[in-house]
Amino acid sequence: MDRQEYTLEEISYSRKEHCRIMDKVLNDWFKDPKTLNFVAPSFSFPFQFKKWKSKFYKSEATELTTIILKKGDWIIGHLSIALENKTGNLFNLFIDPIYRNRGLAIKMINEIESFGYNEGLREFSVSITPRNKAAITLFNKLEYKKKDKKSMGMIRMLKTMDGQIDK
Repeated sequence: MDRQEYTLEEISYSRKEHCRIMDKVLNDWFKDPKTLNFVAPSFSFPFQFKKWKSKFYKSEATELTTIILKKGDWIIGHLSIALENKTGNLFNLFIDPIYRNRGLAIKMINEIESFGYNEGLREFSVSITPRNKAAITLFNKLEYKKKDKKSMGMIRMLKTMDGQIDK
């Protein structure tokens, strides 16, 4: 990936400017209920940014980090991690459909894992709806293993890291 073409930035849902921008981006991405259901199956359609922020980004007890992927000034990807009990829980991964199948999701996941690893995490998890075959394939490729099923039939996948992380 050309570093000048794509950039990763950390954002915060507690900053008004970031919320204003993400409100527009997410509303555009989640116009289709199927797309929203793959990213956040427990979230109801139509997409409402304030509900999104309240559901996923209001927790005071959990340390959250969100990164976005940009091409120029255009946001084309999003991924968050919650640091809980020495595990990094990845959630809300999305790549704009126009930019899929270019290795960009792998780049974002590697970056967020590296961040978590530097914070002392050695275990990472993700919950995926069983219908999202592309996400299951992606996380299998990144050495996540099916662990169990969670409520609402979600598949929980886990990755344990020993030693140094690859960047």
